[in-house]
Amino acid sequence: MSAVTSKISPVNVGKGKNRKKIYTGTKITPTTDLQGNKTYKVEIVQYDNENGDGGRVIGERSPSQPSVVNWNENASADITGDANSQRNITNASKVQAFSIETQLVSTSEESREYYRSNGKGNRGNESDNDQNTAKLTSIDDATNLINGAAGKSAVGTREKGFGAYVFPKSLREGSGGQDFLKFDMMKYEPKDFDKKTFAFKERSTDTDKRSIGSVILPIPAGIQDSTSVRFGDGSMSPLDMAKANVALTAVQDLGEGVSEVGNQARKIADAFGDTKGALAAVIAGMASGSSELLTRTTGAIANPNMELLFGGPNLRTFSFQFLLAPRDKDEAMTVIKILRFFKQGMSPIRTKSRLFMKSPHTFQLSYRNSEGKQHKYLNKFKECALSSFGVNYAPNGNYSTYEDGVMTAYQMTMTYSELNPIYNDDYGDDTPLPAEIGF
Repeated sequence: MSAVTSKISPVNVGKGKNRKKIYTGTKITPTTDLQGNKTYKVEIVQYDNENGDGGRVIGERSPSQPSVVNWNENASADITGDANSQRNITNASKVQAFSIETQLVSTSEESREYYRSNGKGNRGNESDNDQNTAKLTSIDDATNLINGAAGKSAVGTREKGFGAYVFPKSLREGSGGQDFLKFDMMKYEPKDFDKKTFAFKERSTDTDKRSIGSVILPIPAGIQDSTSVRFGDGSMSPLDMAKANVALTAVQDLGEGVSEVGNQARKIADAFGDTKGALAAVIAGMASGSSELLTRTTGAIANPNMELLFGGPNLRTFSFQFLLAPRDKDEAMTVIKILRFFKQGMSPIRTKSRLFMKSPHTFQLSYRNSEGKQHKYLNKFKECALSSFGVNYAPNGNYSTYEDGVMTAYQMTMTYSELNPIYNDDYGDDTPLPAEIGF
């Protein structure tokens, strides 16, 4: 992605009779650090006029301390010699940076780094969060507070560098290889709040960029998936329908709603015909809070018009069991690291002040063929949470170790739950239907 420069803003610099107006903008260039994380280079540009002539960089935010701007020789003495002028320019730069954020940021993690690079840090009120005077002055501020992190993670928290492990080490890929199940661990990404739609955006689906570690294991026996939705019986008597019609009319037009009450009452009375006594029993039962009055007096009930109605989707769960039996010291160390990988990855994250807990890391599972490509004839997974993880240290029924104390076998059992339901459009609108299972 190339650099993006904000619109030009007027800024007052200097003091007294030397006070004047200059024109500045903020240029932000996406970069990548040694760990592959996205960072941002932030430069302040001064122009000769509001039309953007004579643009030149006069300062750059320090990567290690973004609240500090390193002014260069292009900055005049009105700027370098006056703290108030510098403050006016940097405050304007923060506003300018916010105006172009959507062109440079696509995930919540990138958003946090974006704010840090622009001297704002993570928004909030927690210890060490540089937000002890947080204020909400607009929907923009409220949105960014909602999208902000709860605070810095406690010392010792691992949020990247979990490593990549394959077991057994003889697992083959390519020609003559075997299919496998890959677990990509990803730092939890909350859904950003969209101030335009007042809804939550979707999480990034770029697994390669978000992955902070991976484990590859052979596909176990007994794999399966089950998709379900909720349906429940619902009923609506004629009287309920009449009340609903009155309510809908009243919402649309209050005056019409009042007259509609009389109209519906007459229609129901006409429908009951010679059995107006039954109508009286229904109304009396409603008034007394008893739904049994009609049945007690006539032995009948109001037609409930029962129907099976959709109640919503269900989230899928998946369970796997692996027997890890290392054959040498290298495989033993790999097994230990794999167990640690899942145990630490699924654990909740405490903040430095212990005031909040943040969500554990999540996992993207995928069945792969021997070429490493998505398996078309097994189900796909949406992003999952590891909801339970168990280890049997003596799966063979006896306590048995190697000379160094490593168990001769470990049985690993885990259950995953998808973060989002499966929807019809997730499968796409391919015509004819593609020769693959999909989700």
